[in-house]
Order: sequence, then C-alpha cells, then structure tokens
Amino acid sequence: MPDDVPSDVFDVLSQLLAEGVDAVSTGDVATARQTVETTQRVSRNKLPDGELRDQLLHGCESVLNCIEEGEPNAAAAYVRAMQDRLATHGDRDM
Repeated sequence: MPDDVPSDVFDVLSQLLAEGVDAVSTGDVATARQTVETTQRVSRNKLPDGELRDQLLHGCESVLNCIEEGEPNAAAAYVRAMQDRLATHGDRDM
C-alpha cells in the first residue's frame, strides 16, 4: 500500500500538528510557522508518495499562506484538518 506510514513518522507528525494547533491558537506565529515548516519537511522527505502525503503538503502550504495573510482562525482550521486526516489514516492502518 503506497500510503503506509512508519510509526515513528506518524508519531512525529502527530506531535508537530498538536504543537501547531497550540501555537496557532495562542497566536504564537513563530512557533506555528516553525512546526508547520517542519511538518512540511517530514511529510516531503519521510512519507511515501500517496494521498496522505499530498494532503499534508497542501495543508502545510495553506497554513503558511494563512499565517502570512494574518488569518489565524483559518490557519488553525487547516492544522486541525491535517490532524484529523492523520488520525483517520492511523486508525485505518491499525
């Protein structure tokens, strides 16, 4: 299956997205940007090609754009959607 995610990568992404939600929700733009950029790198470099990878990369770009545009609510919604997508993927693989 092309969307198989190693458990260590899944754990790292889960932690990064949780930190991203917290940072965006509290207005910590620098931390939000850093966690999303790291999520982007991990997704690009460690996830296999497939729908999950594409969705997370798209979400990261969207969050970064929302941060730049000063739209924290939209950024938080994107990060939460990414969390949900990752969690759904994890549930499906168990």
